[in-house]
Amino acid sequence: MELTGVTHYGLTAVLVADIYGYSKLMSRNEAETSARVSHAIQLIRQLTTDYGGQIKNIAGDGVLALFDSISNCVNFAVAMQREFVNDAVWNSGADPISFRIGINMGEVREGHFGLHGHAINVAARLQTLAQPGGICVSKAVSQVARDTMSLSMTSLGTPDLKNIDEAIEVFQIEPTDVPGQGAVHSPPLVERVATPQDIPDNSIAVLPLENLSGEPQNVHLCQGVTGDIISNLTRFNNLHVIAHQSSSLFESRQMPMQEIGRKLGVHYISTGGFQRSGDHLRVQIQLIEAESGRSVWAEKFNGNIEDVFTFQDEITAVIASCLSVKIDKAERQRQQRTAPSDLQAYGLILRGREVYKQQRRELNLHARRLFEQASVIDPNYAVSYANISRTSNDAWRFNWTEHPDAALDDAIVKAETALRLDPDDARGHAALGNACLYKRRHDESLAAYERAIQYNPNDADILAEMGHSASVYGEPERAVELIERAMRLNPFYPDWYLWHLGEAFFDMNDYEQSIRTLTQMRDKTEAYRMLTASNALLGRMDEARRHAAQILETHPEFTLKHWENVPPDRNPGPRDRLIEGLKMAGLQ
Repeated sequence: MELTGVTHYGLTAVLVADIYGYSKLMSRNEAETSARVSHAIQLIRQLTTDYGGQIKNIAGDGVLALFDSISNCVNFAVAMQREFVNDAVWNSGADPISFRIGINMGEVREGHFGLHGHAINVAARLQTLAQPGGICVSKAVSQVARDTMSLSMTSLGTPDLKNIDEAIEVFQIEPTDVPGQGAVHSPPLVERVATPQDIPDNSIAVLPLENLSGEPQNVHLCQGVTGDIISNLTRFNNLHVIAHQSSSLFESRQMPMQEIGRKLGVHYISTGGFQRSGDHLRVQIQLIEAESGRSVWAEKFNGNIEDVFTFQDEITAVIASCLSVKIDKAERQRQQRTAPSDLQAYGLILRGREVYKQQRRELNLHARRLFEQASVIDPNYAVSYANISRTSNDAWRFNWTEHPDAALDDAIVKAETALRLDPDDARGHAALGNACLYKRRHDESLAAYERAIQYNPNDADILAEMGHSASVYGEPERAVELIERAMRLNPFYPDWYLWHLGEAFFDMNDYEQSIRTLTQMRDKTEAYRMLTASNALLGRMDEARRHAAQILETHPEFTLKHWENVPPDRNPGPRDRLIEGLKMAGLQ
């Protein structure tokens, strides 16, 4: 019999987190530690809600949270630990804040004297077994996490747990499972090997900087610096620059340069290493002629972490010069305007971009939190607002918000803010083009993308997005040209390139080619709508119904009422045909 005033949560995932060495940190610098812990707890509060949990208690250095879903709880724990590993990059002068996390599942009750239950006691004991920055879980949690999330775990056996009588097998989530500690890439769809005759003389791939320091927290900084160098180079009209997505596949450099050059279709390859000791940085760069393996140029750059933008600009200038590209005064001034006033803001952007790569509701919210923090630290950093615009746009597109119109309006406002702060930023123009598209301001969308490729003519993602805008505008043939150009710059392109290409073929009434294109996607989650409609319109109802079932499995919130308003086609024909095909397959 339940007591009056007692809430029974039933089977619940329980998470207990505790700051390692909290007392020692406080004794060394109480004011600084209090401020940093307060900031950490604020982030944890936001992330807990974003991942579908509730914080039930915060006591100094400890947090107790409940989640209805074990998967969400473990996802939150992994994301939280990643955040504090990456945060250490930007706080090298201070002792790192490291949490230990324990997760268990069981029944929980809440009464007048707070939460109680055996599951909480076990989670608290598991937390004490975790390494700083680590996660320990009970066997029941490990089974769900391993089956649904493909996490790698190590059994710690059945250690004695204080005041716990039964033997409980404990598992430790391996640190390599924390995103950002190593790139994991899907294999390419097909082997793309260019012959020397097909390779442009002005083509280059910048391979990721090698993390020579070996510390895991520097991985995302290496990736970020590499991405910025690539972005700088893509501004030059007369260079053919391979996108970061493709060049990062060859991070391990486990094949000859000649072979990498042929796979990426480039004449030159830039490689290098990144060393960090406290605030001091050393970046080593060399430019290699891929076919011969000959080093064209090599240099070392030394300085502090605050000089990271100077490094990027100098490396860009020398590489461009080696490839006979002139950098004018306007370009140098433009580069100087992109740097934030506070490196913390840059770190938050790099972390947010890492999270944003996967399209899931909680990760979209998570990335937004980081971008918003960057905008608070440096209100004049245009990049923050362009990225916030993206998260708002996705919240509207995928029905992840209770206020869709406000989200789309916010996407416009944030993109305009970014451009007011930096009118020359290609990604800001692209964010505005994307937001205008779903506002059905088609002329403005296409014009924004035109401006974006003026500033960054080799940005493969912008070209592919512009293809989508052109297709929606009613120019699917141009869309195909733009997306295929993007694919040449990003030969190991992501799935969404294929999605936009398949949509262009659908808009051309070429359902067969649309299906052939979309079925090449590794993750077909976003392709199921078009596959359903295309098959239905071709009379293949069994296939159409199979894909319709996959829509509801991957997007249970899907409704025709919502999706009737999502496709932003200027002409109603393609949207009407899409909805007609979805209805034919039985969707409502």
